[in-house]
Amino acid sequence: MARPDQLAGPILVANPGSASRKYALYDAELTLLATIHFETEDSSLVYTITRAEKEPAKKIATFDRLEDAAEHIGHILEEEHLLGDGKVVAAIGLRIVAPSVFFMKHRLIDDEAVVKLESLRDLAPLHISATLSELQILRAYHPNVPTVGVSDSEFHRTKPGYAWNYAINIHDADRLDIKRFGYHGLSVSASVRTLWDHGKLPPKVIVCHLGSGSSISAVFHGRSIDTTMGFSPNEGVIMATRSCSISPDAARALRLGLKLDESDLEHYLNTDAGLIGLGGSNDIRELLARETDGDHLAHLALTTMLHSVHKSIGAMIAAMNGCDLLVFTGTVGERSANLRKRIVAHLEFADFILDGTANDACTEPRQMTVISQSAKSKPIIVIPTDESRQIADETRQIVTNKLQ
Repeated sequence: MARPDQLAGPILVANPGSASRKYALYDAELTLLATIHFETEDSSLVYTITRAEKEPAKKIATFDRLEDAAEHIGHILEEEHLLGDGKVVAAIGLRIVAPSVFFMKHRLIDDEAVVKLESLRDLAPLHISATLSELQILRAYHPNVPTVGVSDSEFHRTKPGYAWNYAINIHDADRLDIKRFGYHGLSVSASVRTLWDHGKLPPKVIVCHLGSGSSISAVFHGRSIDTTMGFSPNEGVIMATRSCSISPDAARALRLGLKLDESDLEHYLNTDAGLIGLGGSNDIRELLARETDGDHLAHLALTTMLHSVHKSIGAMIAAMNGCDLLVFTGTVGERSANLRKRIVAHLEFADFILDGTANDACTEPRQMTVISQSAKSKPIIVIPTDESRQIADETRQIVTNKLQ
C-alpha cells in the first residue's frame, strides 16, 4: 500500500510538440514503463512504442490527426497491459511552453493557470494551442487526477540580466512581461543530468537541441547562461516551419506585401517559413535525399539552416569564453549523422573533430554516445533526449509535496 505522501499509481507524461506528440508512463519510483511517440512519416501518422527490455515497435495509428493522440493514449496503454485491471494514472505531467514569468516555474494546473494559458495563446500559438487541446482531453479522461504543468523555461531562470533582457525600455519590458524566457530547458537540463551522472560534466558545455524546433544553449557549471530562443520559440536558429529571428521591418514588409493581418502573419512565420519556406519540406530526411539528387532549393534550405546553427554555436562559445564539450540531442541531433558532420566541420577552430565511423553509426542511440576523435578532439557526445523523465520527476515532487 502506498504511503499517504506517495503516489498510488503511475505517472503519465504528455509532451505535445509542434510536430509530434510524446507520451511516457513511469511508476511511482520513476522506473520507465513505456514511451509512445506519435509523428508523421511518409504522409501517415505512426507511433513508436518502446518498453523496457523490448525492441521498439512501430505501428500505424488508427486515426489521422496528431491532435487526437491524447484521446487514444489510454486505450493504447490498456492494450499494452500497462493500465487497466485496477491500475490507473495517479498524476499527469504536461510540458508547458509559454512566454510568461508565471510559467517560469513548475506548478499544478488549476483554473488560474488555464486562464493564463488562454491569454498567452496568440504569443506562441503552435505550442499553447496544442497544450490547451491536450489539457482539455486529458482532464476529460482523467477528471480527478492532478496535472502538473512542467515549465520548459525553468532551467533558463539562471541566465544573467544581459542574456535575459531585450534592448527595450526596461520598465515597459517588466510591465508587459517581455523577456528572453528561452525554451527546451527540459531537454537541456536532462542532458546536463546525464553528463553529471556519468561524471562527464565540464565547466563549459554547449547543447544543440535539433529537431522540428531547435535551439543552442550555453551551460556554465551546470547552469544556463544563454540560449537562442527568446520571448517565444520562434527565435534563434532556423527550424522546420518557423522563420526564427527576423527583422521587424522584414516582417512588416511581408505583412504589407502579402496583405496579411497580425494573425495571418503569425501563422505565416510559424508554419510556412523555416525549412518548408526555403525548401518546400519540413522533413530533414526528404531534404537530404533531394539534395543528393541535386535539388537546389533543398540544398539552399539545409545550408541556410546550418549557417544559422554555426553562428549560434559561435555566439555561445564567445558567451562562455570557450567550450569544453559539445552535445547533440533532439530528434535530428540524435539521428542525422549527415547534419552533425556538417555542423562540426566548421568547429575545428574550437578543437572539435568528429570520428567519422562513430558518427555514421550513431543514428538511433539508446544511450550517451561519444562521436569525437579521442586523441585529437574535445568530446562531442550524442545524448538521447529524456524530457519525459525530467517531467515525471518534477511532477512527482510537486504532487507528493501536496500530499504531505
